Amino acid sequence: MKHETYKKILLYLTIACLLTPFFVDAKTYFPFIIGKATVFRFLVEIMAIIWVLMIVKGETKLKLNNLSKAFLVYALVILISAFLGVNFTWSFFSGNERMEGVFGIWHFILFFLIISSAFDLYDFKTILKTEIGISVLYGFLSLLIYSGGRIGVVSATPRLSGFTGNPSYLGTYFIFNSLLALYFFFEEYELKKKLLNYWLVISFFEALLIFISGTRGGMIGFSLGVLYLLGFLIFSKKAQNYPLLKKISFFVLIAGIIFIGAGFSLKNTFLVKNNFALERLTSISLKDPTGAARILSAKIAFKSFLEKPLFGWGPENYEAAYITNFDPQVIKVLPGDFYFDRAHNKPMEVLATTGIFGLLSYLAIFFFAFRILEKTKKKEGQFLTALVFEAILIGYFVQNIFLFDFHESYLMFFLVLGFISSLSEGGLSYSAHNDKISSQQKKDFTAELTKGFILIVSFCLIFYSLTQFVIKPYFTSRNIISIIRALAKQDNENASKLLRQTLNNAGFLKEDATIGVKKGYSSYSLPTEASKSFVESLLLETINLLNKEPWNYRLLMNKAELEMFASSWDEDKIKEAEKTSQDLVKLAPYFPQTHILLSKVYFLENDLEKAKEEAEKTIVIYPQEPTPYYILGLYYSDKKDNENALKYFVQAAKYGYPFKDKNMILNLANLLAQEKDYQTIVNLYLQAINLDPKDAEMYVHLAAAYGKIHNKEKAIYYAQKAAELNPNFKQASENFIQLIENGEWDKIPD
Repeated sequence: MKHETYKKILLYLTIACLLTPFFVDAKTYFPFIIGKATVFRFLVEIMAIIWVLMIVKGETKLKLNNLSKAFLVYALVILISAFLGVNFTWSFFSGNERMEGVFGIWHFILFFLIISSAFDLYDFKTILKTEIGISVLYGFLSLLIYSGGRIGVVSATPRLSGFTGNPSYLGTYFIFNSLLALYFFFEEYELKKKLLNYWLVISFFEALLIFISGTRGGMIGFSLGVLYLLGFLIFSKKAQNYPLLKKISFFVLIAGIIFIGAGFSLKNTFLVKNNFALERLTSISLKDPTGAARILSAKIAFKSFLEKPLFGWGPENYEAAYITNFDPQVIKVLPGDFYFDRAHNKPMEVLATTGIFGLLSYLAIFFFAFRILEKTKKKEGQFLTALVFEAILIGYFVQNIFLFDFHESYLMFFLVLGFISSLSEGGLSYSAHNDKISSQQKKDFTAELTKGFILIVSFCLIFYSLTQFVIKPYFTSRNIISIIRALAKQDNENASKLLRQTLNNAGFLKEDATIGVKKGYSSYSLPTEASKSFVESLLLETINLLNKEPWNYRLLMNKAELEMFASSWDEDKIKEAEKTSQDLVKLAPYFPQTHILLSKVYFLENDLEKAKEEAEKTIVIYPQEPTPYYILGLYYSDKKDNENALKYFVQAAKYGYPFKDKNMILNLANLLAQEKDYQTIVNLYLQAINLDPKDAEMYVHLAAAYGKIHNKEKAIYYAQKAAELNPNFKQASENFIQLIENGEWDKIPD
């Protein structure tokens, strides 16, 4: 094949990589993660085969400018960090939830090396324009889903998130694309001197999506990137060549200041509070629970860095550092979501997990990218180009102070850096024609053998990587879901068979498989003799993993819960569960889950006083956790102290405990009616309906509860549902609906 043919194939494969954010696979353990990572890695490794062929044949050569070297140094540093860290396997391969690790980052670095050496500036403009087109489609489909539509397995969520499954991810994706569209606006403006074109419309549309998503880190990052750009257009000497843009930039800056100032001034008014995006924007504060928790997490990261300052704890091992140096203040400021496996601050996470060498090599990437852009600024007609791409890097870096990287952000970051690399001097994507002719005229048998050896080794490595580290993990992830579905159908035989197959082939995902399958078992199965072999297989695998990682919090939790299940047929297991739970309390004394688990174990052992003690400790740590209140309710029930028992059961209900007894639900609803806590009553009756979807009486109670909170639509719906299930309720249902239609709320009985 000729050079242009190779190049065209690489171009199409690059565009295919840009489409990976659309991949959502509901049949995998983490549907918004696995499909994207698997397809991307597969495509990059195919690209690598073509790229190696091009290099060997002299059609291209590795472009080793300072930016490329910075990436290679970073790749080496994170590998060393993984070797020296607390868990090499996890550092290198990561797990289903993140699909990052050294292996994942290397794929993005390889992607950068391929595109930066194979494509020139003209090619990159084609790729970037295609990416913007893809992002526009992505944005429209995200809005469609947000408005209540459904595309494939992706359905509406409370916030704009689209195919990312996370509004913060979506916001970051559009920071890149909005500013890329602005780059093409400036390019067209320089050619035609027209202020309005479709690139500006696209840029504005995608900027709007950042704010609609309500992503505060994204808002701050994008705003500071734009502020940087406006500042240079207003105050830079180079901006004198663009007088109209200078005036408009000044106007936009003033308008932005007025808008933000007005928003914060009116933040307590109905106008702002009733607008989700404005409410999120004006609630930005270091005292906000989310912001305060991130500051504490960053402090934990810094403390962890001081313990391992050179190469850190290893990539992906922030979770271990976080547990070791946990600050209980995090629970107070963010009680419902205090468990972090990421620092939610990329620079601090890099510092904690890869040490000072990791942080310096990471920052070097930005340094050399900015050096290229600063040199580009000085070139004729390149000022605006460099300015926009500096704004992109600033926006991305700032928002990452509040977040972490993921598939979409890595994809856009490495694509943008590929373009920046093409701006550097000596950016030819293939060797000079004369060099190729001279190499053909001067045949060297040794060189040909070397090239052949490189090809064979490269193909073997890529084939092995594809089969063992890309395709095989994907099917492991699918098998986890298949096992959980078999458990949901009470098909224990098939579940056990699939479990054996999965554990035998899980490789580096064994931890994910054991923990994921256990979650499914907890949700859908009761410990019985029929599930004995299933539970014992999981327990054995967990113990084997813990022998290598005795400090692993998630595995210890898994082991304790499996031992509790196994105690249904083996009484000795409850003592083992007690020992494991005590180890957990020592490892994470401030985590409420550890005390809850130990309390449950003591309860199973009929050591009620110790169960009570651990439940009370949990309440001190995390008063909003419902389980300890339920345990205390059981404790006082056993003591025949009904008054205290009901008091704690009511408190458990208020915090959302999932009761499994309909009579208990009815009793609690009657007590809560005296307090007029109808929202909790609604939640209780919804639980009752989940327990028995054909109990018409529960629908009657639920309709009345919705009526009490003036929810007309749902009150009518559940009243009609009660009449459908039991025709005897038809007349009462019609009378009730009439009350609702007339707004006679006071006449609704408790």
